[in-house]
Amino acid sequence: MKICFNVVRHIFDEVEMGHKIFFRPCDDADAISATANTRGFTPLTAIVRWYQWDRELIQKAAEECNLLNEVIIVEQVKPTLLLVPKTREVSEVARLSENLIESASQLDCKILHFTHFGFTQGRYPALETQTIMLVLGYYTNPSVDDFVWGRERGSISKYQALKKERLRLDLASSRKLATLQKIVWDYDFRRANSLRKSVRKLNSRKYSLVEYVGAMALLDLIK
Repeated sequence: MKICFNVVRHIFDEVEMGHKIFFRPCDDADAISATANTRGFTPLTAIVRWYQWDRELIQKAAEECNLLNEVIIVEQVKPTLLLVPKTREVSEVARLSENLIESASQLDCKILHFTHFGFTQGRYPALETQTIMLVLGYYTNPSVDDFVWGRERGSISKYQALKKERLRLDLASSRKLATLQKIVWDYDFRRANSLRKSVRKLNSRKYSLVEYVGAMALLDLIK
């Protein structure tokens, strides 16, 4: 799996009014994930307009998604829609992220268009984005085992080599399987610096090295 950040730009009216009107699709995506919010000019309603989906169908699915507080698969539309419930509880983010990856795997999805942070208003969801990245870090491919240790530029000490080997084994034993090969992660062009800061803060003591190295192995550079 690889995370590819995708910058999303907005027209003046969208920024001024706080309404998302237009949507740019990822043509290669097998499925698209969005927050289950159909009230007003939201990213989900913009997606519905673009694909000309049945609005009543999506509204009912969004209501069910929020009621059950779990990811809902809407297979009646193309690309398949994965709805994620609205939540203000950061503690729910990890569970819902795993739920999303599992749902995508049920569909044998290879490329997921992840639209949740393409239009952010108010507080930047830094902790939420970090949590999601760390969860995704467990869904790595074997190439993560070739990670660079610290400021490694060639030879490393025996102690560092042993520590790196223990970390490699921890990564291998904790790895989770998924069909996804790529996640196209939308981010608001106004929040590029906030996203970069969130990525840098992943290297924090409150996160384990396994989580950090796993997440770093997935991330493409932010454009």
